[in-house]
Amino acid sequence: MRTAMAAALALVLVAPAAWSGEPSGDGKVERQGPMAGLPSAPGPTIEKIRALGDNQWLNLGSPAPDPKWGKGRGRSWGCKMPYAPDLGGAFLSGQGVHGYVAPDGRYDDIFFYDLYAHRWVAVYPGLNTRTFVEDIKKGAFKVNDDGQVADKDGQPIYGIGAHSYQSQTYDTDLRKWVTSSSWGGLPGDQHCRPMPWLKESVALLAEQMKGKADKVSGTPYFFNTVTGKLERFPADGPKPSGGTLFYLPTRKLLWQYAAENKTWLGDPATHKWSPAGAKGPTPPGIPCDVGACYDSKRDRLYLGRGPYGGPARENEGHVYIYDVKANAWSNPPNKENAVGLPATNYGVVNYDAANDRVMVVNHWEGKGGVSAYDPETGAWESLPPPPAGFLSDQGCIHGFYSPEVNAHFFYVAHDSDDRGVMWAYRYKRAAEKK
Repeated sequence: MRTAMAAALALVLVAPAAWSGEPSGDGKVERQGPMAGLPSAPGPTIEKIRALGDNQWLNLGSPAPDPKWGKGRGRSWGCKMPYAPDLGGAFLSGQGVHGYVAPDGRYDDIFFYDLYAHRWVAVYPGLNTRTFVEDIKKGAFKVNDDGQVADKDGQPIYGIGAHSYQSQTYDTDLRKWVTSSSWGGLPGDQHCRPMPWLKESVALLAEQMKGKADKVSGTPYFFNTVTGKLERFPADGPKPSGGTLFYLPTRKLLWQYAAENKTWLGDPATHKWSPAGAKGPTPPGIPCDVGACYDSKRDRLYLGRGPYGGPARENEGHVYIYDVKANAWSNPPNKENAVGLPATNYGVVNYDAANDRVMVVNHWEGKGGVSAYDPETGAWESLPPPPAGFLSDQGCIHGFYSPEVNAHFFYVAHDSDDRGVMWAYRYKRAAEKK
C-alpha cells in the first residue's frame, strides 16, 4: 500500500498532467478530527490561480478563519510551510514573539492553510495557559512512563515554544506532519519560564517525573492527519539536535542537517536515527536557519549559507547541494547574478517542479526580489520584483509551492498577528498536456 501510494505521489510531483488545479487526494481516506473532509473541492480562488500568466502575482486576500479558533498568525523565523499534496494545503507553526500567548490564553498553536477552499484549519489550537495548572491538579494531564506529558487519551502535549525555522516537513507516505524538537518531555521554553502559568505547572509535573526516565527529549512531534492526533514516540540511541528537516520520499526516511554540521537519517516507522556519514562541504552557520528546498526530479536538497557563519570562504558558492543517492554534499561555484538562499526570516525558497527551477523570493524591510536558479546548469535568472503591495508589508513571510496548480504561495502577516494576506505567484505556465 505504501509503495503504491509513494509512486502515485511521485507522479504528482513530476508529471505535467498533474498541473490541472485538482487536489491530489484520492478521496478514499476517511480522516478524523480537524482534517476531516480534506482535500476540499476547488473553490472560486482556484480558477483565478489557474489563470495566472508568466511572472504574475495575485493577492488572494485574507483566508477565511477557522470557525472556532480564528486565523493563523505570522511567525518570525518560520518561512517554511510544509506542503501536503494529499490534503491540498500546507502547515503553519512555530513561535512568533518570544513567549507569546494569544489573547485567548493559548500558546504554540498549529494551523493548516486549505488552498482549495482558501481557509484556515486549526490543527491544534495551542496549550491553554489559563487552565493548565488546574488541569494538571485534576489529573487531565500526567507525565507518562516515557517522561512525556500527555492527556487522558495518551496524546502528547505540544508546546515547544521555538521558532519553526526549517525544522518541519510532511511525510507523504505515513501522511504525517513532522517537526523536530530539542526540548524535553515538559512543555514550555526559556522565554515562558518566569511566567506564573509555566513555573507552577512545571513544578507540579517535575514531581510526577521523579523516578521516571525522559525518553522523548530530542524526538520529533508528529501530527497524524488520518487520526487527527498528535504523536510522539520514545527513542533510544543518538538523535540529532535541531536543524533543517525534510522527508525523503525515495527512501521513506526523515533527513536532518543538524548541530555540528552533521547529516542524519531517521526512520519514521521505527523512530531510530543514525548519522548518515555524508561526505563533502556542508553549509556554515546555524543549521536550522537556512533557505532550503527538495528537488523531486534529481532527488537532492539545496541549502543556503546560514547566518552567523562568519565571512564567506574562498570560492564558496551560495548553494550547497546534498545528493540523496550519493549521500554526499557539494558546493559548486557561483555563476553570474548568483543570489543566496535567504535565511528563514528574510524570504522563501521553493522547488518549482513544473519549470525545474529553484525559486527564491526575498522579502525584508520593504525590499525584495525574485530569482530563479537552474539546477541543471547552475545559472541564475533575475526576474521582475514582486508588487509594491507585497513588498511594502513588513510582516513575516511564509510560503510553499503547489505542483497541482503550478503556483507559489506566500502568507504575509505581522509577527504573532492574524491580519495577514495570502499571495499567489506563477513563474511560468507549464506546458499543456498533448
